[in-house]
Amino acid sequence: MKSPLQEDIGLVEIHRACIGMHAIWRPTLCHDLGIDGQIEFLEPDSYISTGYIVAVQSKSGPSYFKEQDDNYIKFYPEKKHRQYWLRLKIPVILILHNPETERTYYCSVKPQLGGNGLVLVDKNNIFGPMVRGDIVECAVREYLESDPIKVLDKLYKIKLVRNGNKEITGIEFLLACTNRIYGYCEIRMRRIRALFSCLTNERGISITQEDYEYIFRNVMAIHSFKLVDDFLEEFNDVWYDLKSVPDIASPLTSFGKYVMESLWGNIGRYISMDNYAHLNMASPLEVATYVSDHAQLISNKLDASDALGIEPR
Repeated sequence: MKSPLQEDIGLVEIHRACIGMHAIWRPTLCHDLGIDGQIEFLEPDSYISTGYIVAVQSKSGPSYFKEQDDNYIKFYPEKKHRQYWLRLKIPVILILHNPETERTYYCSVKPQLGGNGLVLVDKNNIFGPMVRGDIVECAVREYLESDPIKVLDKLYKIKLVRNGNKEITGIEFLLACTNRIYGYCEIRMRRIRALFSCLTNERGISITQEDYEYIFRNVMAIHSFKLVDDFLEEFNDVWYDLKSVPDIASPLTSFGKYVMESLWGNIGRYISMDNYAHLNMASPLEVATYVSDHAQLISNKLDASDALGIEPR
């Protein structure tokens, strides 16, 4: 028989951690359908809500730790709970507390609900004040993934000023690095140089520290929004160890394809004609097509030159 006091131990640990991460723990007082409470995050050093909320299912007791290996604790939620969690419009966090070891673990459950009923809780995911950023990121991702326009608006805010006063955004970066025909994103210095050259039609583009920061911010955004299959480990190996922009191609996810469709359908919202006046084009769609096609052409030339062992011009 489950002990209500044992369950309370887990809830107390959640409340304690929420205080440390500057968040409100709001327990479910009645009619629990599979959620024991919510965590609402506050702005740092204030009592203003960030607007980000996660739902929590809490389990406490040694019985929840019977099935585990060196890396994961195995949890099998009831079917009714799985169905309920999928319908919620906010992230769901599973929190497991082991009173024997006084360790508390967590995981985001929605990404795992499409499988065979098993939810794996990584033993590296220790629940406490230090994971505020990770849990907020779950809420941010849930918010963004409900509407691709929100993702595009975020990318649009990643900006770089080049050639005096010409501003490009993460939208142009996405256009230049995406193969529209085959549906993959290619992080490649030739594509990025091609994007920069579209602003002036000049050759021999020099790359500054601000340019590298722009590249890095866009790559991290594309990865965090899950627009492509995971490439971060490969990217980090080259970026940090070799101090250069890697040459990586990664397929667009289904959500990434949805975002790209939304971009082409709303391109006038994101492309400034003033920046490309020298191209004498008639519409944002024409400019976007040129940026995308020009970067793809340069990438194709590099592939052909590599095959012949010569440097492209």
